[in-house]
Amino acid sequence: MKKTFNKLLKELERTKYFSIKNDKRLLICFAGVPGSGKSCLAKKLERKYKGVRINSDGLRKFINHKKITNKEQEREHILRAFIIDLLRDYPFKNKLVILDSGIERKYEGVAEIAKLKKWKIFIIRVVEKKQTILKRIKKKDINRFENRYEDIVRWFREFKEFNKKIKSDFIFKKNSDLKNLFLKVDKLQTDKKL
Repeated sequence: MKKTFNKLLKELERTKYFSIKNDKRLLICFAGVPGSGKSCLAKKLERKYKGVRINSDGLRKFINHKKITNKEQEREHILRAFIIDLLRDYPFKNKLVILDSGIERKYEGVAEIAKLKKWKIFIIRVVEKKQTILKRIKKKDINRFENRYEDIVRWFREFKEFNKKIKSDFIFKKNSDLKNLFLKVDKLQTDKKL
């Protein structure tokens, strides 16, 4: 597994803002089902704040491309373990990290590491109409949409359960919310406690 993690780390180190120095300890996370717009929003935050975006979809494609495993369950386990290990062990030069992934299934592990590393977790709940999400999922992965609909049902259930337990710092519903989100993150960037 260490060899696999090293390959994934090299892939991540190629990201645009990985080697920029930023001492603000901020971990931006998203609660939202696949297809809700998390990655689109994460990219906007990455550009504006020059944060390290850990893109789960990109790492997932890398795992598939390198033929590390062709089993979906193993791939997801490797990906989740890599993200947790990365957050725990990697000495980030740029401490503004954007976790471009749903936080619902890995919140406890991420929260524990954030506390240990003294990172402020900022959770953005991404809300989108179910009909729009289903169209996006169908377009992205027709096989999953037609043959594994139980995954989609599980995603919505996990999102709902997470939001009952954990309060988000910001609720993003539409593009007009972007200005207010930026204002909130700007304020965090000037916080001397970070």
